[in-house]
Amino acid sequence: MAATHRRTVRPLDIVFFGYLAAAGTTVALCHQRVPHWWAYLAAYAATAVAAAALIAAHVRRPRSRPLTALRLTYPVIAAPVCYTMVGGTALAVHGRFLDDEMNRAEVGLFGGHPALWLGAAASRPLTELVYACYMSYYLYIVVPPLLLLARRRHADLERLVTTVGLAAYLCYLGFLAVPVRGPAYSLADQLEPATLPGYVLAPAQQHLMALADPVGTCFPSAHVAVAWAVSFTAARIWGRRVLYPLLPLTIGLTVATVYTRYHYVADVLAGLLVALAAYALVAYVWRRRGPGPDVYGPSRADGS
Repeated sequence: MAATHRRTVRPLDIVFFGYLAAAGTTVALCHQRVPHWWAYLAAYAATAVAAAALIAAHVRRPRSRPLTALRLTYPVIAAPVCYTMVGGTALAVHGRFLDDEMNRAEVGLFGGHPALWLGAAASRPLTELVYACYMSYYLYIVVPPLLLLARRRHADLERLVTTVGLAAYLCYLGFLAVPVRGPAYSLADQLEPATLPGYVLAPAQQHLMALADPVGTCFPSAHVAVAWAVSFTAARIWGRRVLYPLLPLTIGLTVATVYTRYHYVADVLAGLLVALAAYALVAYVWRRRGPGPDVYGPSRADGS
């Protein structure tokens, strides 16, 4: 029974359930600052039950390809739901946003605000290019897992999802620890131009952010953390040759987070540190107890 348990609980499960436990504990302890706090606890519990049911179903049918796909990727699939829930709990710890402190730190360190400096160079073609880099984030979380899943490289896919999941969920906890709204909010009266000009991608992303992005979810930058976590892990899985196309895009995405006024430079630096920490920790775990591909049924040789 003990051996079965060790094979059932994977590193990606520890990351996912660990986040739910940490977020739920924070909300419970600071519930005075969270409207409808009980609803968030219920949502965390329901999410945990759904994940546990998926794991149990896969234990019963380990050779089911749909269940295997879900078993390997559910922390990434659930990430947008968890991200949305952060918006209502962002002020649980401090009760206020910390943008004033962040702006003072930027002025002290740089003598001004990098987001304002970049705005002075804004043009329609440049903005459209920058937003293309910013929106490439969605490709980072979709394309590599699909490629590995299609080739049934289960161990590599688990490594990728564990690293990306750890980076993302550490950022979500960071939002609770350091809630900031970003330059687009805190420097709104100083922005010139008030709205960055673009053609198609820029207004589309701006509309999406206004419609669906939770306020206070800036530090660390999840865009930066996830993009670099994917880049590091992709280089480990496929070899350093993948960095040639990935590196310029990842650097462009990193710069875009400040150009678009969504993030402070501190958010970017913290996101990069989160990516490095997630990659290093997962690499250490894999050296100590690498995942057995047999847990997921038949798989092709993993290129690790």
